[in-house]
Amino acid sequence: MLDALHAIEARLPELLRDEAGWTGLYVDYHPPVVERLWRQVDGVRVYLHRILPCAPDDALFHPHPWPSAMRLIEGTYEMAIGYGSGTEAPPRAALLMLTAGSEYEMTDPNSWHYVRPVSAPTMSLMVSGPPWDRPTIAVGKTLDPLGDEQRARLFDFFRQRYPAR
Repeated sequence: MLDALHAIEARLPELLRDEAGWTGLYVDYHPPVVERLWRQVDGVRVYLHRILPCAPDDALFHPHPWPSAMRLIEGTYEMAIGYGSGTEAPPRAALLMLTAGSEYEMTDPNSWHYVRPVSAPTMSLMVSGPPWDRPTIAVGKTLDPLGDEQRARLFDFFRQRYPAR
């Protein structure tokens, strides 16, 4: 998945030109709140994230329903890691502090994690592959679209970090 992340990074300036091709969601069913833009590109889903800080014990510990890779572009977040099948949270096996420039992948269906921005919002790029056949945690609410101001902030940030050549 890191190869897919790097390939998308090379194409991101081009992808950012087409604002209409991106769907925005305000992900607020559980802390941390995430402002998200996403789009499909050649079998890979691409996500632009602004993740808001939350209290130390509030971050959602969850499995991803698909393989994924992430790059933290701005800020610092705490990430806990665990491993287990099903929807009941496994024990936390590791706790990391990741800073801007960090990248990682989650390529096993039973990998769990949470991310928690430490003191300020973080900005990150994520790619994901096709969904796995594994139970996931139910959202329990309909997510709202991202507001115009939030969309503009994400596009502005990512265009500055991935300028057109």
